[in-house]
Parts: sequence; structure tokens; C-alpha cells
Amino acid sequence: MKFPLKSLAISIAMLTSIPVLAQGAGSARLSFDAQAVAKASAAREPVGIRNAANLGLRNLISEISKDIKNDELPDGFPFDVSDISELKNATLGLGFEVYSAHPQTLLAGGRPFDQMLMGTGVWNFVVLVDNNPVALLELEKINGKWQVNGAGAAKLAQDLHVSTQNFAGKNAFRFIRIYQATADFMEVKDMEGRARFAPLLAARQSLRSTQAVNAETPLAASQDVLPALQNAVRNHLERFGK
Repeated sequence: MKFPLKSLAISIAMLTSIPVLAQGAGSARLSFDAQAVAKASAAREPVGIRNAANLGLRNLISEISKDIKNDELPDGFPFDVSDISELKNATLGLGFEVYSAHPQTLLAGGRPFDQMLMGTGVWNFVVLVDNNPVALLELEKINGKWQVNGAGAAKLAQDLHVSTQNFAGKNAFRFIRIYQATADFMEVKDMEGRARFAPLLAARQSLRSTQAVNAETPLAASQDVLPALQNAVRNHLERFGK
């Protein structure tokens, strides 16, 4: 049984040893407003995508439920639940587009990291059970229709959920994945409107960072993020040629 989540399922074997991300100046935690963040994020959603995600989630749960025998969840089950019955109450939380940057754009530099980013057209929704994140649901528009690519990445969903509360304040965030560096970030704006970056699970692994990320962790500025990512992308291209 496979539940592909193609934009987020990148092998840890690809991780490259790169310098630890430089820490930017400390920044005070913004007062978190869950409703404001949800409203700001929802305003960015394409028309019809949440309805498609809800339908896709229900269909996916129905499909995988047929394959459950003796209430035993198979290895690689995409949702972080202990019993299939828990998914009857599953709902969708925040939705967000995946942003990335072309590797040659990153290597060329010459402008701030946040100005290099472009939307990929791939969207993810946090799947919640009793307000707890249990997976991400991925969608992509194919032949004019939003379709579910798969579900999974429960640890990332949980990390993103916590990071949103720690750093997002009242504003929507941008989710960034640099594929060639195997690194995910949450981009938020500071009090002066400048881009700041919180490394998520994959970035902390690929950067070999053992530091816990919490509400008191200083966020990185563009100039802190870019050199490490450039080095990782350069190494990846030398090894894999793409």
C-alpha cells in the first residue's frame, strides 16, 4: 500500500553536509492569533481547492479503510493515528502553497533569498484529528482539476503546526522547500515587514542542527540562509547533475 506525497517525500540519504545556519539577531515572539493566521492563509487559497481537498480526504480515508484488516494499521500508514476510527473526525486545518527557487537562481545570488522564491502550484493542507495534526494532504491541479497526490509527512505537519504558533503572529506564512538542499523553512515577516526564516524538520536535519526550535529561537535573515543553501545546492548538482 503506497501513499505518495511526492513534493515532500525526499530521501534523507540525499542530505548534504553544509555549514550550520547562521543565527540572526533575536526577535521578540509575536502574539499568536490562530483565527487571524487562518483567515490570512485562507485568503490565499485558490477558489475551490479546499472543497477538493475535503472531498479528496474523505475519498482517501474511505479507500484505505477498505484495506485495514483486524484494525491493524499497516507499515507506512500515512496518518499518525492509533486506530482507523479516529479518521472519522478528521478535518482540514491550514492550507499553504509550496514555494521554491530554481537552483541556478540560488547560485547566482545577487538579491535577497525571499525575492528568489516562486510558487510551485503544489498545495498542502494540515489534516487534524481533535485539533492535533496527523498528516499533510497534498494537492496539485492536473488538467484543470485539483487532485490529491497523497498524504503523509506527519512529523512535518506537527512541526509546522508548532512553528506557526511560535512565529506566525497574525500573518500568513510561506512554506519553502529547496529540493536540492532537502531543506524546508517557514517564512514570516518581522515587525518591520522584513522576511525571517524558521528552519523546519528537513532543514534542521540537512543542516545538522541539534538546536531545538521554539518560541525563543532567533529567526534567520535572508543573508543567513542563502550561503548555506547555495553550498548545499552546489554539492547536490555536482553529485547528481540536476
